[in-house]
Amino acid sequence: MTALLWACQGGSSSTAVVMNANSRRIDLIAQTSTIRSDGTWSVSGGSAHGDATAVLQDGRVLTLADGTLAESSCLFPDALNACVLLADTLGDGVVWFALVAAPTEGTTELELPAIEMLLDGVTYAQLTNGWEVPLLDKVVRRCKEETPNLTAFVQKFADRHVTIVDLAQSQVSAVRCIGQ
Repeated sequence: MTALLWACQGGSSSTAVVMNANSRRIDLIAQTSTIRSDGTWSVSGGSAHGDATAVLQDGRVLTLADGTLAESSCLFPDALNACVLLADTLGDGVVWFALVAAPTEGTTELELPAIEMLLDGVTYAQLTNGWEVPLLDKVVRRCKEETPNLTAFVQKFADRHVTIVDLAQSQVSAVRCIGQ
């Protein structure tokens, strides 16, 4: 498998190709209206069991196929507006997804783990859980102590902050020091 991936990448290092194959680069962040299934559906052991349909608040409909790599911390995915879907997609297909509990009603700010590393010229951030999420051009830093830029903030506050995704823009809009 590694040799096939290596050959398809035009001779890149096999380690880099395998690492890229396991990447959790999120290119879709959206609140769900509901998750529907005709049968028993669950997420456990790192994958989806059974087929389901994710109906997003903007009206889009996605298929979450049996066996898709996945994780979920959303307790009631079939409840109205209960989850946010974060997904790595390829065209219309979902390669990997996570369901997390939606923020409280009246807010569009979803809190995720701290940023571990900034990527791609500060257009993506890798979180401490391994997810890679897109960044807005300007990420607000909410902390009593000022830092000159996001890079300095991430270095100074390491895992002592949360990452905030603006669901209306589907990108990281802010970081906030824990306890503030």
